[in-house]
Amino acid sequence: MRRFYFLTVHPDFIGAYSGFGAFKAATVKGIAETKAVALRDFAVDRHGSVDDHPYGGGDGMVLRPEPLAEALKSLPVKPRVILTSPVGRVWTQHDAEHHATDPQPLAFVCGRFAGVDQRFIDRYVDAEYSCGDVILTGGELPALMMVDSILRLIPGVLGNPESPRCDSFADSLDGGLEYALYTRPPIFEGEAVPPVLMSGDHSAIAKWRAEDAAKRTARLRPDLVRTKENSR
Repeated sequence: MRRFYFLTVHPDFIGAYSGFGAFKAATVKGIAETKAVALRDFAVDRHGSVDDHPYGGGDGMVLRPEPLAEALKSLPVKPRVILTSPVGRVWTQHDAEHHATDPQPLAFVCGRFAGVDQRFIDRYVDAEYSCGDVILTGGELPALMMVDSILRLIPGVLGNPESPRCDSFADSLDGGLEYALYTRPPIFEGEAVPPVLMSGDHSAIAKWRAEDAAKRTARLRPDLVRTKENSR
């Protein structure tokens, strides 16, 4: 069974999300376990303190190293430790694919306040990842996003095992974007579904989808086209 831990000051946040989607499916099927580790259980005083003012002054508070270290040491396994941080490398589908095939347990440190004491990062963190060039209130959302992207790639979690092959960034799409999708009704506000999709001609449909995916990628994410060309 795969194991994912979240070191957080808001365990209820993690618990609420875990009841839906890939998280719930993985848990019900016994494929993965996700657990929130409450940092305040390892507080430095009876007031539940896990943060303090930064040395040298400055805005905000900083997560202290002791509660984080003790929370990690309390885990029953030795995980790979990931810190969600705006200074980290942006998480990609490639990262999700890598960790989906790696059985090592993962512990996500959900940053809060102004940041995390650097000594903890230097001693315990294996990698830092960001969800993009944006600042959020805390690291719970990025951590949940990263684990969600991993879980849906683990065999047996999704109802249709072919689903990940059709997603944007998949190898079947040469790392590009997914083609446009249509459903009922056949005409919506005067716009019709492309006739080829209702033709029943599977080879023609596959050709249309490949062409549409390439056009969408070139229009919406030209950087992906350049990346593919540079890798040749």
